[in-house]
Amino acid sequence: MRLISSCKVCTIILIMILLSGQRAWSQGSQVWDKATLKDSVVSLLLQCQFLHDHLNSQTDLEFQKEFMHLYANPNVQVINTLDGEENTGKISIDEFVSRVENNFPDGLMLDFDLKTLTIGVPDYDRNNRYVVMIRINQSLSGISNGKAYSCKLRVIYQIAFYNVEGAPGNFMIYGMDIPDKQQGYLQASVSPSLTGFSNSALQDDQRFASGGRAGFRGQISCFYYLTDHWGMGTGVNFSTYSGTLKLDSLDAVGGFSPNMRDVLIKNKLQSLEIPVLFAARTHSYNKLEIRADIGLSLGIRLFESWSSSAVNRNTGAKLEHVISDSDWINSMRRVNLGLQGDLSVFYHLSDRLDAFIGAGMRQGISGLDKNTNLTFNASKYLGQYNPLWGAPGKTVNQAYYIYLGMSVLLNQDKN
Repeated sequence: MRLISSCKVCTIILIMILLSGQRAWSQGSQVWDKATLKDSVVSLLLQCQFLHDHLNSQTDLEFQKEFMHLYANPNVQVINTLDGEENTGKISIDEFVSRVENNFPDGLMLDFDLKTLTIGVPDYDRNNRYVVMIRINQSLSGISNGKAYSCKLRVIYQIAFYNVEGAPGNFMIYGMDIPDKQQGYLQASVSPSLTGFSNSALQDDQRFASGGRAGFRGQISCFYYLTDHWGMGTGVNFSTYSGTLKLDSLDAVGGFSPNMRDVLIKNKLQSLEIPVLFAARTHSYNKLEIRADIGLSLGIRLFESWSSSAVNRNTGAKLEHVISDSDWINSMRRVNLGLQGDLSVFYHLSDRLDAFIGAGMRQGISGLDKNTNLTFNASKYLGQYNPLWGAPGKTVNQAYYIYLGMSVLLNQDKN
């Protein structure tokens, strides 16, 4: 009998544990309406702003208590901006209120830039409570002993609320922090591009007409911002460059005319590129952020190919491989240097994940060819070699591209 009773007790306890676990899981998987959350968060911030702006030496105790009731308890840590941006630290809301009263008898004016507000995904905490992280630009200004005071910061608020009959309620401030100024991002993107090759000697020769072709870029980049606005970046790009060169006809060789017109040479290179970039960004507005970067890009040629064709002037037949140049690769450099720049618009999907779209360019500044073995006569081209690599001018590659990508913030948020 004792064994049966013990089994019953264990069974009841097990059922209670399972039910409580399922309840906690159900609470933790709650999906909240973003618009409702935003309205409640904005209401809390505006109430905080109104009460804060009336804190001074003449404020009665009840008014101060009403302000402090916006926080979970008097020990909630908030950013101390009373000593200026350079000396920001964390103090309790109780100490902050007492210092406002003593040091700023005329009061401080708190202002939230609601256009910069971003709201994260609520996390289930405990006891039917959820915590949501918000980011917003705020400014604090006032007068102390006749001296104007101003401090502007990007801040993180942890806001707690409860599940009240299936709806969010009882919002209060649970904590406050400053995002790390030094932030690292890992980005990946793909880019269709318009590419081509340019040579000054061929551009000056009216017989030749160069053209661009579609190319491709795949990029993995890492950016590290040292401050809110400035940083550095590098990465690895795999790029394809394609271009065409058209010639009206081939000149005669030794009095013999090959009778070839509409000569078309197609050139294609695949390169691995390593950029070193100087980066800049704006603050976030309505989840949008603009970033730009510019710098040098080291290109390493991996693969190359080219083809040529022409039309027989007499028969109209199309001929392939009309130019044979077995040594053309000897006229190319393995490494080249380019100038790269990008402009991107980021959309914050969450606290750490962004999607972005942008446009950029890469312009070669060092020649792809050596120009040591071949000669080029400005008045005659006999079709004995690839004219792009044989022209006396410097041949460079160029690309103009648009891209789509994703970015992940590598920093973990501070609690």
